Amino acid sequence: MKIKTHLWDGLILFLVAAFLILPLALTFFYSVFTEWMDILPTGFTLSFYAGIFSDGAFINSLLRSIVISIVPVVICTIAILLVLYVITLYVPKLEKYIEILCNIPYAIQGVILAAGIISLYSGKPGFLSNRIFLLVGAYCIIILPYVFRGLKNMIGALNVRCVIEAAQVLGCSKLHAFFTIVIPQMKRGIISTMMLAFTMIFADFVVVNMIAGSAFRTAGIYLYQTMSKSGQTSSAIIVILFITTLLISTLTLMIQNKAIKSTKGRKA
Repeated sequence: MKIKTHLWDGLILFLVAAFLILPLALTFFYSVFTEWMDILPTGFTLSFYAGIFSDGAFINSLLRSIVISIVPVVICTIAILLVLYVITLYVPKLEKYIEILCNIPYAIQGVILAAGIISLYSGKPGFLSNRIFLLVGAYCIIILPYVFRGLKNMIGALNVRCVIEAAQVLGCSKLHAFFTIVIPQMKRGIISTMMLAFTMIFADFVVVNMIAGSAFRTAGIYLYQTMSKSGQTSSAIIVILFITTLLISTLTLMIQNKAIKSTKGRKA
């Protein structure tokens, strides 16, 4: 029975993996062949990838996408951690109201959000009229529900009050104990939440196009402009964006595992 159960588990995992990988594999095959008019493609070439990497505009747009995705994630994560610190230790009665406010962006579509931000802040004096600043703010709103839910689940899994009280007995302040004891225990959850938020806005086109437009050309805008020129080039860009996200995720996990191992080594 156990062997049959393992076989069924392996089969299900294989089918799910194939379902998820198949679209990307077909996109990759389409990007390395000049024609696909029959069952099998013909004309193997890497010229589309060579053309993309030789174009400085794509490299710049990719770097812009990485930066404009990381900044909102970091800002939103820090803000939510501070909010959770306050409502967990000082005003737990406000937790349900904060949760309602953080879940509101679930119902707001990107187009509606971008249009509302532009109509509200366009033409305002000072930094509020800066389109890049507005874009960062819009991304913070978009990822807010996901960051809040992920971090709140991690806080709920820890007995924060008892940890903080034990630290206070040893002469540590609440804020210092929260960021030196509680936050390190949430490291895995924080990184996973940040990576989820990052992938949500990394290849965005709608919001960045409406708010920043051609003034801030990201990888999503570059991809949209290329789609009308060449299907193979567009497919190659999609594969590159996926690999970029995968590399960032892998690097983040490697840094996380290294930090955990060093922490265990110090404890031993």
